[in-house]
Amino acid sequence: MGYNLEQINAISDGDKDFIEAVVVAFIEEIPADLVTFQQEVKSGNYEGVYQVSHKIKPNLELLGMQESFEINLKILGWSKAKTNIEDIVIAFDDVQSKINENIEELKKEFNLQ
Repeated sequence: MGYNLEQINAISDGDKDFIEAVVVAFIEEIPADLVTFQQEVKSGNYEGVYQVSHKIKPNLELLGMQESFEINLKILGWSKAKTNIEDIVIAFDDVQSKINENIEELKKEFNLQ
């Protein structure tokens, strides 16, 4: 499992409805963010990459997606410094793949389709 709901459980005091609402919002919003992210990466737009990377960062942290969070931090640093576009491309593919796997796992756990 590529996520850990401990932090959101702690914040919500175990409120299952709140947790599910956050998960549903993530599942509904992140695919569009990933499309934008991919477009910015492909065009080599460091500023755009930085903006999307920064936008998804809190959600990755909140849902305990540690691997994705750490890779995204690297992307954030490189895009802010306007360097390493080749590394950003590789790291983005990894983040996108991990997030998509997590979405499928979350859908199963929360019986969402």
